Amino acid sequence: MSDSGIKKILIADDNQTFLMYMGILLKRMGFTIIPAEDGLEALKLLKIVEPDVVMLDIRLGTMDGTAILKYIKENKQTFNVPVIMVSSDSNKEIIEKCRKLGCASYLTKPVKIDKLHETLEGCIFSPKGSKRKNLRASVNKKVTVAHNGIKYKLYTESLSEKGMYIRKKDPLPIGSEVEVTLPLKDGDSIQVKGDVVYIKELFGDVFKVPPGMGIKFKEITDDQVKILKNYTERLIAEDILDSQEEDVIKI
Repeated sequence: MSDSGIKKILIADDNQTFLMYMGILLKRMGFTIIPAEDGLEALKLLKIVEPDVVMLDIRLGTMDGTAILKYIKENKQTFNVPVIMVSSDSNKEIIEKCRKLGCASYLTKPVKIDKLHETLEGCIFSPKGSKRKNLRASVNKKVTVAHNGIKYKLYTESLSEKGMYIRKKDPLPIGSEVEVTLPLKDGDSIQVKGDVVYIKELFGDVFKVPPGMGIKFKEITDDQVKILKNYTERLIAEDILDSQEEDVIKI
C-alpha cells in the first residue's frame, strides 16, 4: 500500500464510459487513478502500482470481478488492500458472495457521490486514524479573503463544507481571522468567517502542495453548511452528470 500523501485507486471496469467519468470524479476528489479495462490488466497493474484501494466491476469480460477479489484476498502480498465492488447488479446473493470473499464494500451503479466518499473514507482514512469527515473537491476558484481591513484576491486549491485551502505566496500566520467571499453560480456568493489553521510556505514541497493556508470555517450556520456541501458536490460532478452517456453518478 502506498505511503505517499496522495492515495492511489486502481479501478477496473470494461465500460469505458463509466471508467472515464469515475476516473474524472475520483481525480477531482484528490486521488491518483490507475484505470484498467479488464481483469487481466487489473491483475498486472496490481503488482506494479501497489494501490491503496481497488475498485472492481463484477463483470470484466476476460475475468470475473469476484475471481480477482478472491485472488487479492488470498495473496499474501495484496490481502490487506481494500477492495470495493462496483456493479449494476444488486442481487443479494452476489453481494453476500463478495462480502464473504472479503470486499470492503459493494456499491451499485449509478454510484451516489456521498456514498462513494463515505466508502473511501472508511477504506483509506478511518483505519489510520486520519479520518476526513467532509467531501473535499480540488478546485481552482478565485475568492476574496479579508484580513485586518485588507482584501486579497486569491485562488483556492481545495474546498469542503468546513474549510478550504487557499494559495498564497506569503500565507497569513496561523491563528489569523479571515472572512472569505466565495462566488457561487448565477452571480450569488457566500461569506464565511474562518481561522488559518495551517500554512505551507514557498520553500516547502511545492510540487505536492503549493504555498498557501488552510482555513477552517467558524460561526457557520446549518444553511451555509448545506450550501457549501451542495456546491462542493456540484463542482466535482456536475459536468459529468450533464454529459455522460449513461447513469454513473448520483448526487
